[in-house]
Amino acid sequence: MDEAWARIKVGKNNRAVLIGKTGCGKTTLARFLIEDDEKPFSVTWNPKGSDGIFEWDHKHVNSLRKLYEAADKEERRIVYILYPYVAEDWKNQEELFYYIYENKNRRFYIDEATSIKFGGVKIPEGLTALINRGREPGLSTMVATQRPSRIPMNILSESEHYYIFRLRLPQDRERVEDITGISVEDQARLGKYEFFYCSEEDGVLLDEEGSPRKIKLNLNEVKNARARRVVTV
Repeated sequence: MDEAWARIKVGKNNRAVLIGKTGCGKTTLARFLIEDDEKPFSVTWNPKGSDGIFEWDHKHVNSLRKLYEAADKEERRIVYILYPYVAEDWKNQEELFYYIYENKNRRFYIDEATSIKFGGVKIPEGLTALINRGREPGLSTMVATQRPSRIPMNILSESEHYYIFRLRLPQDRERVEDITGISVEDQARLGKYEFFYCSEEDGVLLDEEGSPRKIKLNLNEVKNARARRVVTV
């Protein structure tokens, strides 16, 4: 396996958070984190209707019934999308989260965490089960957001992997500094399609000078490349 990819990939039953503003490359990186041979089954929830996800060559479904049918047929990669006002319905979300929890050995990707319905700091019980207790049944979760300051800390704090792209608002950069230690000033150094990587086990990936190491997406290779070639470390 390519050394660069091995250093930043999501573990088989780990949690990951992708943070960054719109158009920074989160969705592109997420696809290649999902398409990992060590985790052959995945479900992507696309509540905001991301155009980039529409282009994925996964099985796309628009109802929970069709999701269940696709999973029963052992479709390896499934994208679940509804109209936003339906996707953000609390009951629909709880049913989705509990279904993923009960169907083990999958990777579950949430394309935008601000679509999750929660009261105060409490996230839905089904999602709590996925994040807090999903490791033993072989579940891996990935959550993307452009507004880390607006989502419950539990979603962020339970993760073993953080992928930090450029953010627009100062309060979001400050939240990132709180959870990863990557300073607001270092975050400002990121260019388009660049990100920092931080893991629970090893901390922030550093360059030779001891600063957070910028990682860049190889967008020219994305369409035809396997996941391990999508980044340069």
